[in-house]
Amino acid sequence: MTRDGLVLTGFDGPAPYAGAWNRLPPPFSIAGVRCDASGVVPETDEIAVGEAKTADDLATEHSYRQLRVFGGLVDKRSGALCRLYIAVPRSAVYELDRALIATGLIGARHVIRLHIPDVLLEESTHVARQPSARVPAPPNRWH
Repeated sequence: MTRDGLVLTGFDGPAPYAGAWNRLPPPFSIAGVRCDASGVVPETDEIAVGEAKTADDLATEHSYRQLRVFGGLVDKRSGALCRLYIAVPRSAVYELDRALIATGLIGARHVIRLHIPDVLLEESTHVARQPSARVPAPPNRWH
């Protein structure tokens, strides 16, 4: 997010590699879900949100709800969809594809996918740690 010119305004830490971001206040909640990070572009006041997911966490009702809510945020001033950064382990790219298909966000230009080395997003690092019902994978129609 910071590489794209955003200044982090909230971070749901602590995370081992977050440094000073761990001292930020928690990001905002909307429609009953909280993002892992929030940021703003100072020059334009554009808002963006960030989420980090493990492979196991991607196929849950909670994650689907987060993706729908954050993927549908609209800037009231410009009418543009807010950017959604989603970080997943490289080994979970296909699970992310399925989650984005299920939530209607696959191929959305405002969704920025970050495929992170698995070691940086292991369960020991900061990602959602709440029990959630797993969502069955959509049927494979490509047989």
